[in-house]
Amino acid sequence: MPWRISLTDEKPKASKELLKQSSNKNTNPVSRASKCKKYQFISDYTTQHLADANGLEAILKEKGINNSLFYTPNVAPTDLNSNDHFLPLEMFDDWEYDTFNPEALDVWKNVEALAIFTPFTYWQPVQVVNHEPRSNYWEVNRKPISTSHRIPRHQLYLPFEDPYKFAERIVAAQKARETAENAIRFRFLCKHLSSGGCFAPGRALEQSIRRRTSEEVYVIFKNLYESYHIALAVGKHLKLDSTVVTKQPAISCIDSMKHTATPSVGAASNIAYLLDCFRRSTLLCDRNVFHALRFVNQECEMVRKLPLFIVANEMPMPLEEYEKQNVAQTSKTIKYLQNSWIERSTMHLHRLLSRIGDGNFDIGVSKWSIYSVMKLNRLVEQVLYRMQDALRDLLLDSTAAYVHYLVNDCSAILSIEEQEHYSWDGNLLDSPFEPKRPAVFYLMLEMGQETPYYSTEPSSFPDTLRYLMDDILTECHFIHTIEPSLMQSLTFAENLFLSSVGLLDPIIVRQREALLEYYQKSLLPLRAYAARYTAYRELFFTNVKEFIEQIKSADKSSSEIKEDIALQIRMRENLEHTVPLCIVIGPYWINVQPLREALIRKRLELTAALLKMLTEKLRLKTADVIGCYNTINERMCEKPVSIEHIYDIRAYMEDVPELVGRLEDRMRSILYEYEILEGFLHNLPDADFEQKWNALAYPRLVLKQMASVKEFHESEVDRFRKQQFADEAAFTASIEDINAYISKFTTLYDVSKVSEMSVEVRRLWKTLQELLEQGHIMNRRQELFEMAPISLNNLFELRTNFKAYQELWTVAADYLKLEETWIGNPLASVDLEGVRRGLQQTHDSLKDLLPLFRDQPQLLAVVEHFILVVESFRPNLDIMELLKCPYLEAIHWGQLAKEIGVKGKLSVDVGFDVFLEHGFRDHLETVRRVVVKAEQQRLEQEARWAEEE
Repeated sequence: MPWRISLTDEKPKASKELLKQSSNKNTNPVSRASKCKKYQFISDYTTQHLADANGLEAILKEKGINNSLFYTPNVAPTDLNSNDHFLPLEMFDDWEYDTFNPEALDVWKNVEALAIFTPFTYWQPVQVVNHEPRSNYWEVNRKPISTSHRIPRHQLYLPFEDPYKFAERIVAAQKARETAENAIRFRFLCKHLSSGGCFAPGRALEQSIRRRTSEEVYVIFKNLYESYHIALAVGKHLKLDSTVVTKQPAISCIDSMKHTATPSVGAASNIAYLLDCFRRSTLLCDRNVFHALRFVNQECEMVRKLPLFIVANEMPMPLEEYEKQNVAQTSKTIKYLQNSWIERSTMHLHRLLSRIGDGNFDIGVSKWSIYSVMKLNRLVEQVLYRMQDALRDLLLDSTAAYVHYLVNDCSAILSIEEQEHYSWDGNLLDSPFEPKRPAVFYLMLEMGQETPYYSTEPSSFPDTLRYLMDDILTECHFIHTIEPSLMQSLTFAENLFLSSVGLLDPIIVRQREALLEYYQKSLLPLRAYAARYTAYRELFFTNVKEFIEQIKSADKSSSEIKEDIALQIRMRENLEHTVPLCIVIGPYWINVQPLREALIRKRLELTAALLKMLTEKLRLKTADVIGCYNTINERMCEKPVSIEHIYDIRAYMEDVPELVGRLEDRMRSILYEYEILEGFLHNLPDADFEQKWNALAYPRLVLKQMASVKEFHESEVDRFRKQQFADEAAFTASIEDINAYISKFTTLYDVSKVSEMSVEVRRLWKTLQELLEQGHIMNRRQELFEMAPISLNNLFELRTNFKAYQELWTVAADYLKLEETWIGNPLASVDLEGVRRGLQQTHDSLKDLLPLFRDQPQLLAVVEHFILVVESFRPNLDIMELLKCPYLEAIHWGQLAKEIGVKGKLSVDVGFDVFLEHGFRDHLETVRRVVVKAEQQRLEQEARWAEEE
């Protein structure tokens, strides 16, 4: 399987520790070993084995030592993928090659020797000046210039020591350095190989160790176990002995480095060749590839951590809001996957691979035949697999988290057996479907015209949640690969996409089925719970005004209204204890508070309306009682306009105490009804409260008012008595005036002024009647004042004498008005019976007046004149009767007009005055003949109709 490589740009920790340990060793006191092959006996310290530096360089070259080996590397980070030395040679210098003890012998002082300095090009003569025993550093002066230098021992050759032993000393240090550097490279290679758990302990071993030790011990063991097996795998890849590879130097100290055997001859002396083979057979042949894969791995790890769905929320949210947030989140993530991820990965690969240039990783390759055999092809394939692996992990983890978040572990819902009629059997407060984790979705229970309903249709949950998951899975199939954007010199197909998780993947199918099963079963208790609120529908839609009108139409008593109010209060309290504020059913957090408050508010409104209705009822009753009291007061306090009025008020006041007693009894019964309102702690309005106490205080006010009225009446009696004397004098004067005027008026008898005379007569007659009525009133007042009555005999006599005169002119005027209507109106509208009756009544009335005016010749002549006027109108009745014959038709009217000589159209709609003007009274026989002819023709026609019928 491909290895996952993780590289860093830091200097290897092994080299740092090596430097640190080497420094610590050099600070320790110098120890001397027993004599061995390294030891050289010097009998005379004045003997010189070499004369110049050329001889020493020749011996060193013979041993394979170049001056460049003395080069000390820089402190900057070293590339462990190269063959360059990165450890200083002085760390591996073996002090056991020293030929003498500098602390014991002073032969080295001011001795001329050979030394090599930076840049390590050649050896040159120096003079030894000083020595540091603890670090084995020597201070020398160059010749011929006196420049002081501080150099390690292996860079200084003393003339009295064996040059071949000195060369062996440098060769030993060189081999020790190569061994250490090869070990560091080997550890570096093993350290930066990510096994992905392939080399972890087996499950049985893991369980055994966990059972016998702690978790911390297992973690340490696991790291050691993986490191060991990775080392075996790398050694096998490098064709080294696996058992030897794992024994590479730990580089704990310099002494151990000196005495540790090399893993194998080939590995110790030919690590460069083995590394070259490793580079040829693996993609990790250049550090830029390491970094490129590392960055790709970082981008893939970022993708694995992307939030694809909303899987956490502090509070439940509506489905619409959840869908909206999910769409926004998934759109953002998909946009990142389709654009930013590809762009960033391509950018990292392009930036790092372009540094390599031509060769196996040339991103500018333009031929498919070359690209197919390049390591770049394998690298891109490796990146493709990594990206597909990251995408699959993202989708599987995200969908698992999505389903885990939505299916919030309610075993009661999963145990429901799907049935057509599922009912909620428990109370409305406790939910048997309480999940282990918080609810996800927010629903509000509302009341509909037919049934209760939720703010979101429950049946939309399964489909919406399924589509949210399936849509994102579908969109993840359209994420392009990095090949077209990385290698732009090659032509790729447009439909190259990363392989994603399919909709029919077994894991996705199981998750989808679990999600749908959970939410489809959750709909049963959800709908059953809402159905329980159907019982409150009638209350919810109750119209308060109509409810009160029904109560009013039933004309219930106050005790019955009291029972209704108590019922509403009990029902409200029942709602408070049986209807919850909210309830959780599986994944749904249902807000019942608005509906609960609406129902409670409706009960409160009905209670308040009943209390208000009872208050209004009591207000009307109390107002009626107060109205009765006010009526009594108004009746007593009426301002008297006459003495009769005073006596009427006094008679009424005798019954007032009894009336007040009855009203007090009524008010006591009303007080019992007020106690009903007090029992419900209902505060009366200020006006009603004032009205109630006014009604209770009215009896005392009425009785107090009676005393005041009686005092007032005493003063009014005196005033009316004085007024009576004045009225009596004015009445006597009025009688005298009317008597004088009538005496003068009765001497008039002009028949041409009938209308004016009749009007004046009627006025005088009305005045006489008023004077008589006034006289009767004054006589009654005289009795109330206990005074003598006024004589009305003169007034009665005047009325008797004036009566005949009044009838004469009245009858005459009325007849003339009737005659005008008979003549002036259309003939068809004239009632002949009314005319006949009016003539007879007028004639009789005038005949009756003849005896009354025998002593007055002028007035007698007036009566006779009007009798002649009446008699002269009687012949017109015959003409009118003939002309109103119903059988006269247009032809007959035309014949009459022609025979009488009338130039115009005649009909029954013409006024009788027209007929009088044309002299129809003189052609009575002609009219009668035409009428008889019309009647005969009518009879003949009716006979024919009868025959035909």
